[in-house]
Amino acid sequence: MHPSEEGALQARPAAEEIEPILVWHPRAEEYRRALLARLPGVPIELRTGAPQSPSRSEAGVLLSWALPPDAFQQLPRLRWLQATGAGVDELLARDDLPESVRVTRSLGRFGAQAAEYTVGYLLHWLLRLEDYRRNQDRGVWRQLARPLLADRTVGIIGLGTVGSAIAERLTAFGTNVMGVCHSARPLPNVSRVYAMEDWRRMLPDCEALVLAVPLTAATRGMIDEAALRTMPAGSALVNVARGAIVEADALLATLRDGHLASAVLDVFDQEPLPPDSPLWTEPRAWVTPHIAAPSEIEPIADEFAANYQRFINGEPLQHEVDRSRGY
Repeated sequence: MHPSEEGALQARPAAEEIEPILVWHPRAEEYRRALLARLPGVPIELRTGAPQSPSRSEAGVLLSWALPPDAFQQLPRLRWLQATGAGVDELLARDDLPESVRVTRSLGRFGAQAAEYTVGYLLHWLLRLEDYRRNQDRGVWRQLARPLLADRTVGIIGLGTVGSAIAERLTAFGTNVMGVCHSARPLPNVSRVYAMEDWRRMLPDCEALVLAVPLTAATRGMIDEAALRTMPAGSALVNVARGAIVEADALLATLRDGHLASAVLDVFDQEPLPPDSPLWTEPRAWVTPHIAAPSEIEPIADEFAANYQRFINGEPLQHEVDRSRGY
C-alpha cells in the first residue's frame, strides 16, 4: 500500500464529521486529486479563478492562495482557511476577511528549498563563477581569490521554519551564523540571536544578510539605506522573504556605488518585475522570478489533510496564524 493511501485510511473522517472543502486555486484539479487520496469521501468543490458571476459555496473549509475581491461574500459558512504558501501578508491585509475565520499557512518544503537557493547563490558569489565564465569565454587564464563560506559571518533576519533551515545548511559549511527573531532566545545553529527590536546591532558583522522574515507593518521597508550601509563594504544581500521589506531606492544606490557587492533577489514589491525595472540590467543584482521556495502540491496536501482531521476533531490546528503578529 502506498504511504499516502495508508494515511488516508487512518485519517478517514466519519460521515457525520465531514466538512465540505473548497479548493480555490489555479491548480485546483491537481490539489483535488491529491486530497482525494488522503481524504476519501470528503466533498471537494473546485474554483480556478473568479466566477463569471458571484456563486455561493456551502464549504466551511477553504484551501487557497490568491482570491478575487468578493470571495468571502460567497463563502457564508467559511470557518477555516489554509493558504498554500507560508506568507499570508496579502491575505491578512484584506478588509473583508472575517474575524471568525481561522487562518493557517502551509510550510511544505519551503525551508529546504530556500536553504538550497541561499547557499547556492552565496557559493556562486564567493567562488566568482561568473568571472570565471567570462574569462573562459575570452580564453583568459587568471586565478582569482578563493574565499570560503566557512570564513564568513551570515546574518539571517527571521528564524522561523525557513530561516532555521538556512542556518542549519550554512552551519554545515562552517559559517558563523547570527540571527534575529521575535525574542533573543538561544537557537540551534545560530551563534548569537538578537531580539527583533535590536536587529540593527547585528548588521556591522554581516558579510551577507539573508531576509526570511514575514512582511508585517514592522518589517515593511526595514532594510533602508542606513541598514545597508551599516553592513561591511562588499557584502551581499539575499531576499527570499518579500520585496517590500527592502527599500528599492536604497538597494539600487548601494549596488551602484559598490557598497553592496551583490543582491540576490527572488521577491519584489511588484511581481512580475516590470520590464523597465533597473534591476534587470544592474550587474550586481541577480533576479529570479519567485522560485526560491515554490509550492509543491504533495507536501501541502499532506499538511492540509492532517490539519483537516484536527479541525474535524476540534483539535489545535498546525501553523495557525496570529493575526496580531501577522504570521
